[in-house]
Amino acid sequence: MRRQSIAVLGSLVAITVMSLGGLAFADFKNLQVLPKTTSKEEIRAIMKAQAKALDVECDHCHKVPDMAADDLDTKKMARQMMKLTAEINDKWLKGMKGADKNKVTCGTCHRGHAEPPPFGT
Repeated sequence: MRRQSIAVLGSLVAITVMSLGGLAFADFKNLQVLPKTTSKEEIRAIMKAQAKALDVECDHCHKVPDMAADDLDTKKMARQMMKLTAEINDKWLKGMKGADKNKVTCGTCHRGHAEPPPFGT
């Protein structure tokens, strides 16, 4: 009986983990900065890059499992920062030599921290 309980529990945990993983990128809603035509793979890559640049997990900006919810201020700030980096790259760096290889990203300022450290440190 104990082995059956452990097997059932293990199966439930596996199903839950797979479900949460699928929910995160299954149905994109509430895209306000990224184009609605952005593919799952592109969004996944963007979110992973942002998480790495800030050394955070999805729940830093998203109310898991409702990824579309706008409850967290960090998500609102992330949208503003995405617009800012796009503006810098498109308006100020566009046309500069090597700009296509040296774009501003979240990591430019955050450098692996949720709060950007002061420059020079």
